[in-house]
Amino acid sequence: MRNLLESVSWFAQSAPDRDVVISGRVRLARNLVHYPFPHCASEAQLQSVAAVLVDALSSVGLTHAMELGRLGLDERAHLVGARVISPALLSELPHRWALLDDSGEVVAVINEEDHLRLQITCAGWQPQALLESLLHWERVLNRLPLLWARSPKLGYLTASPINLGSGIRLGLLTHLMGLQRARQITRWLEALQALGCHTRGLYGEGSLAFEGYVQISLLGRSDPLDELLARLRGTLRTLIEAEREARACIERDALEDEWHELQATLRHSESLSLGTALRALAVYRMRAILDYDDGQRDYADRLLFEAAVYPPPEPEHAAKARAAWLRTRLA
Repeated sequence: MRNLLESVSWFAQSAPDRDVVISGRVRLARNLVHYPFPHCASEAQLQSVAAVLVDALSSVGLTHAMELGRLGLDERAHLVGARVISPALLSELPHRWALLDDSGEVVAVINEEDHLRLQITCAGWQPQALLESLLHWERVLNRLPLLWARSPKLGYLTASPINLGSGIRLGLLTHLMGLQRARQITRWLEALQALGCHTRGLYGEGSLAFEGYVQISLLGRSDPLDELLARLRGTLRTLIEAEREARACIERDALEDEWHELQATLRHSESLSLGTALRALAVYRMRAILDYDDGQRDYADRLLFEAAVYPPPEPEHAAKARAAWLRTRLA
């Protein structure tokens, strides 16, 4: 799975505001006509959907295909950590697939909540790049010899009613450690929610905004992506500046003491919880930002996507493997 991450090109991109916005992502949800949604489809129907979509998407550049049910739990856990699939696909379910392009920036997930969820990722806050890539892939999907389920009144039909319409969700992965440590993050999350945004932890619904890692998402409904971006732009700019101001108040000596304690934990612990690993990566990342070391900051982001995320309770070997991995990577 590490080879997969080494091929992801956005990790190496120089991008605006990457100190606060780690990555931006836009997702398209689509479903085929004549097939039930995955949650009420038979195994034979799921197999037919997968066969149709894998063939069609492979023909337009998504050539790296993985049938998730044939992977081991460790491999699926790494795909969750890399944000290729959601925790909902950690279970060994039949006829679920993930397909990637050569850059690793475009991922298609088949038979999750919808027949197809296509997601496009870029580094930092690059609204124009996201918009251009989305428009390209919308044209690609519409040129395929497939019939997408769509209502003239409701728009694209989706398994969840909240995704009806354009089927678009805009998402940002942010690091708001300054605001969290200044105890200001709650009011900012409330302000985003008042704007219509959803805020979650790193790994989707139910996960916590641990060490300032926060996902911010906005649904398209009937709005095109350019309107979503316009709605978010001003508030996001204010949020970015507030986070930078809060970071300036972080006491550097205390942060160094925390880092030395974490290093001792990494050296001597045989096992490591996911929470402790995320704390180590967050502190490592913040030290890099305060030192204006973009290379080390981007390395921390790569490690964040390398972490394996298991369903609770974790298998016995997970914490030991995590300790060995992080000790090696942060030695």
